[in-house]
Amino acid sequence: MSQEMRRKERQLSREATIALLEKGEVCHLALVAQGEPYLVTLNYGYREGVMYFHCAREGRKMDFLSQGSRVCFSVVPRHELVVAEAPCNYSMKYESVVGSGTLRFLEEREEKRRALAVIMGQYAPGNFDFPEGAVARTRVFAVDVEELSGKSSY
Repeated sequence: MSQEMRRKERQLSREATIALLEKGEVCHLALVAQGEPYLVTLNYGYREGVMYFHCAREGRKMDFLSQGSRVCFSVVPRHELVVAEAPCNYSMKYESVVGSGTLRFLEEREEKRRALAVIMGQYAPGNFDFPEGAVARTRVFAVDVEELSGKSSY
């Protein structure tokens, strides 16, 4: 379900929103399982409408991931406190992206390697070689982005 942004002057174009995703470093991923919410902070990689993530093969996050395919996420690449004389006049400048999509696990080894390269590419340039054992031990998943909105108060 898409909601209209109240402060239209802060709404970013799709191109500007994608640019924020491409420069972000941390993603907050929201999950729900059996009516219980769970929010986790993760490194990620973004390419061509897909968010890529990795994690351990077990734990609370995996429990939630394995029970639902719909997720919501937020990335805040830049923020800055605006100090004022009166406490009620303090404010925050920020750029943010909010989106949702469908989660899927990547099982094929080469698909996992490509996704891990996208994640690494989010943080550093270059070609990356991943040891076979590390790829086998790592759970890799993707979120096919279906809704996306960006906002900036700068």
